[in-house]
Amino acid sequence: MPSTMRHLLAGAAVLLLAAAPAGAQTYPAKPVRLVVPFPAGSTTDLVGRILAQKLGPALGEQVVIDNRGGSGGTIGTEHVARSAPDGYTLLMATIGTHAINPALYKKITYDAVKDFAPVAQFGTAPNVLVVNPSVPVNSLAELVAYSRARPGEMNYGSSGNGTSNHLSGAMLASREKLDMVHVPYRGGAQAIEGLLRGDLKLMFYHYLPLLPFIEDGKLRPLAVTGAERVPALKSVPTMGEAGAADFVVSAWFGVYAPAGTPPVIVDRLNKEITGIMASADMRETLMKQGVDPVSGSPEDLATLMKAELVRWAAIVKAAGAQVD
Repeated sequence: MPSTMRHLLAGAAVLLLAAAPAGAQTYPAKPVRLVVPFPAGSTTDLVGRILAQKLGPALGEQVVIDNRGGSGGTIGTEHVARSAPDGYTLLMATIGTHAINPALYKKITYDAVKDFAPVAQFGTAPNVLVVNPSVPVNSLAELVAYSRARPGEMNYGSSGNGTSNHLSGAMLASREKLDMVHVPYRGGAQAIEGLLRGDLKLMFYHYLPLLPFIEDGKLRPLAVTGAERVPALKSVPTMGEAGAADFVVSAWFGVYAPAGTPPVIVDRLNKEITGIMASADMRETLMKQGVDPVSGSPEDLATLMKAELVRWAAIVKAAGAQVD
């Protein structure tokens, strides 16, 4: 390469580095907060902690979990949307915060597209439909018939308005013309307790926290919402197999930064997260927790989110679900 060309390229590199914000050049220089918009003990919290344990060493700084639950994840999500775009406040987002809530809440306080910079997807997880043993049904068809004969008497719980488990219940009620009451809890752990006590009749939820209760006969599984059966519940059919066509709902998780975060920081975070996801150790850890490892570029996450926003807007409208 001619000497003049080498000098021009070197000069361009210096200019690009100089153009990046000073903080981006040394990022991170202090601990990073990963906001989980759901309470401790939730599936999202579990996924966030798994990531934080690996991301901290990869970045060379501690990644601290900050649980800010409430209102179906909107409180913690808004907090991140209003945070400084410097890479030190990140969000462990979900299908609820970035696909369902914008259609569900009348007065949502953030824009899922404009207020955030996508970083990387971080796995998917199907739900399982379970009933309290006091409900005398053993299949989805029996549950539908039983509920239809008792309008207003059946209720279903969720870990909060706007979660995939909430909308799964709303979809079932809407499609089958069932009069069921939605009971939102502050988090999944509280909803599970309500189901075990018999305060709730049924619930869709991530299958892993429910497995011990299913195995002990304290909860009865009827169907899973994924496209395929779950290895840990091989005898449990998918919703499609149980008679509910086109009923595939898999929760997904993704890391976001506030809009305006320097691209160099987003790229650094994406590089570290995708590297972590590529490791056999991380993939095994997630699969043991019932989460399918999925990652990709920021653009991949943006594409997924935009498609899901359209899909769930239609589902919310059809279900007639709305939260003030």
